[in-house]
Amino acid sequence: MEQDFPPTKNLDKAKSDLDTHGFCLIDGALAAADIETAKSRLIEQALAEQERGLAFRDGGRNQDHLDKKGLFKATAFDEKDGGVNQRLFMLINKGKIFRDLVIHPLIDTLVGHVLGDDFLLSTLSANIVRSGSTRMGLHTDQWWMPQPSSANPQHRRVSAITRHPAPEFIAPDKNLGIAPPVTVTAVWMLTDFTQKNGATEMVPGTHLSGAYPEKENQERYQTIQPEAPAGTLIVFDGRLWHGNGANIGAPDRIGVLATFCAPQFRQQENIMLGLDKSLWQEMPDKLKARLGFKVWNGYGRVETEFSGYVSPDTRSFGLLKPESSPATLMENE
Repeated sequence: MEQDFPPTKNLDKAKSDLDTHGFCLIDGALAAADIETAKSRLIEQALAEQERGLAFRDGGRNQDHLDKKGLFKATAFDEKDGGVNQRLFMLINKGKIFRDLVIHPLIDTLVGHVLGDDFLLSTLSANIVRSGSTRMGLHTDQWWMPQPSSANPQHRRVSAITRHPAPEFIAPDKNLGIAPPVTVTAVWMLTDFTQKNGATEMVPGTHLSGAYPEKENQERYQTIQPEAPAGTLIVFDGRLWHGNGANIGAPDRIGVLATFCAPQFRQQENIMLGLDKSLWQEMPDKLKARLGFKVWNGYGRVETEFSGYVSPDTRSFGLLKPESSPATLMENE
């Protein structure tokens, strides 16, 4: 599907593209100095993780990530298993430049356009797509979202949803409506994205289909790969069909991926557990809220903290016993 989707600086146009096509591209979202800072920090981190045997590798031709139940295998993401690309996770701990991207004004505007004023960072990662990698295949980021259903007790149990989409996900009954967007992903391009180096594949408009792509014979889908220079930001609705393209002999393609979710939902990365506590004091409240430390309508609370913020040091009251005897307490009542 050949169709031109040039980056824009017009945020009203970007919002319209998000609504209509399921994605938008923002021209010049990152300054040259920020691109260089982020890219050099990522490359340094990637080399260090590789040296220590910590590198997460995917994009291999014969890698098989899922078991028969559609669940991730624990040991399938290694170079010895054929992984080519390198992913880096928990970037929230790995450089201020990445933390700043989480609260960038463009995130407020564009992610907020889809999810509203309150949303959480679900995961902050990077993907280094290397020569020889294969295409990921089309998928949605809301693969776990239940389909709208009728008043029928025979519905699919939500914990039984896997990355192998059930028939009602492939061919949904649109008379029941479609799921709303509850996730949005923003990709900050630190190198040029081209078809040759594996620019993101997308199928425009599929965010409104209510359906998930089949894993087989995906060549029949009208896929595009928008090309854009380093510094561009691409934002897409979590329902949009998308996936990494294949790098067919080009230099590394590098991007920072920030996926956001509605405040009711579980984050992909357990940020509240994994956060480097030494960063806490320097973090603005806006970032603390995005990471999940702000109580939202009573959710995320500890004990009676129904609003405001919790912190990495917040603890439950725990097991308590009265200092007075039960009889004394009864008398006081």
